[in-house]
Amino acid sequence: MKLIYAVIVAVIGHLVSADQQQQLALSSASSDFSQRLYQKVALNEPSIVYSPYSIHSALTMTSLGARGDTETEMKNTLGITSLGNSVHTIYKELIEQINSVTDVELNTANAIFVKPNLQIVPKFTQDTTDYYSAQTANIDLSANGGPEKPINDYIANKTENIIQNVLQPGTIDDDTVMLLINTIFFNGTWEAAFDEHQTRNQDFNPLPYAVKQVEMMTDDRNVNIKRDDVNKVDIAELPFKGGRFSFYIALPQAIDGITDLEQLLARPEKVKQLFTGLSSVRVQLSIPKFKTETTLSLNTPLKDMGIRKAFISKVADFSGITSGI
Repeated sequence: MKLIYAVIVAVIGHLVSADQQQQLALSSASSDFSQRLYQKVALNEPSIVYSPYSIHSALTMTSLGARGDTETEMKNTLGITSLGNSVHTIYKELIEQINSVTDVELNTANAIFVKPNLQIVPKFTQDTTDYYSAQTANIDLSANGGPEKPINDYIANKTENIIQNVLQPGTIDDDTVMLLINTIFFNGTWEAAFDEHQTRNQDFNPLPYAVKQVEMMTDDRNVNIKRDDVNKVDIAELPFKGGRFSFYIALPQAIDGITDLEQLLARPEKVKQLFTGLSSVRVQLSIPKFKTETTLSLNTPLKDMGIRKAFISKVADFSGITSGI
């Protein structure tokens, strides 16, 4: 048996949560989960982009069908045990809130693809539809281009063709029973746009003492920044139009300070400290134009964090999804 979690991220923004106690509790649980996951994956990757929201919400949705120790491990690791079943109502409200944002393009979607011979528990289908607006469809084993193509087409459609061909030929095999898909797409406009005529080639240090010429967006502007001489890092905030989302930059003060910065970002108590206390200062701002893609296997990190039984064949209990798992 193989249960595949595919978490698809287009572009990530910072969501300003509504001032509601339960949403704040979920936000805290998701943030803590994100930091612990970061400790497991980021320090071994040269570059990484991932959406804590996507991963946390997809796993929380899956927990609707988990039972016994599998359910307990998932909820404890996700930090949602104390929220009970209300966590799904909170996510329903959050998804509606995300998909109603108008200042930027922001859309999230969930889908469940299952083998045609599996009988899905109707309550699971109903709950995932009600709470997560999830679509349920059969894996088309006879599809032209292979069973992966319709799913890749779904992902491409939900991310405006930015993400394509996530599932390679052969990903779906005889042991695959279900795929749980979460996509999030973000497209925002800077609150203060960069002048493209000011973009110029400048030196950039991708690694300590390594220099390469890259295109730099450059501008003189007022920016919310913080110079943290204790942690030896400078923080800058670039808001997107509408003010609900921001792009944050953390720049080591030392040319070889990236490792120390990564270790700081892996400590939850430090992250909040780093990104508070910014103030507006006039600066010359230069940002490299970049594109980054990340493919991560979350099986081992999630096992290390406490979700173990879900990945063990004949031990995982997802009887709330189908009796075949």
